[in-house]
Amino acid sequence: MTSKTQKQLQSERTRRQIIDAAAQLFVRKGFYGTSIADLARATDLTKGALYHHFENKDALFFVVIKSVRSAWNKEVARDVVEAGDALTQLTVMLENHARLIQENDTLCLVLHGLTTEMEGVNPDFSTALQEVYADLTRFIERIVQKGQAAGQIRPDLDARLMALNFVGMLRGIGCCPVFRQMGVDHAEIIGTLNQMLLGGLRP
Repeated sequence: MTSKTQKQLQSERTRRQIIDAAAQLFVRKGFYGTSIADLARATDLTKGALYHHFENKDALFFVVIKSVRSAWNKEVARDVVEAGDALTQLTVMLENHARLIQENDTLCLVLHGLTTEMEGVNPDFSTALQEVYADLTRFIERIVQKGQAAGQIRPDLDARLMALNFVGMLRGIGCCPVFRQMGVDHAEIIGTLNQMLLGGLRP
């Protein structure tokens, strides 16, 4: 395998810088409220340099979404897959999600904000955002189904509806900065939720 050149590494760092800045701006100003000039100021790059890495702002939108999904898969889902039984997997998912959002709440807030902004406005963008939540729902639903098949989770509960409830909780709790303003961190909230919820899932 050939090692990357300094130029390639610098290009990757610049690209990452643009993606991170775009996500933060999308949270603060919204997608349509963020201009290329805003991105240039936030990254200390010229507009030409931005267009060298991304054809336009629309292309950057999809890359930001992909980046959020990639971060969640790396920091949350990977550990979940390697955990033990279904209840342990759900516990790990909640804890890892809380830790990730505590360290970088932009990841959650950008999805939350963009979903609201794009509703009824841009079908292509809305579809891309809906796919994120649909994939997450399927991921959790499979865990629940395996747990039910193994006798670890109550069989009388609908697996898909349970998964949708989990997604709603992850989105609602993780994407609510008010909790932090109240002096309660995401880990504490998720920890209590864990005790309340998972106990009720056991047969």
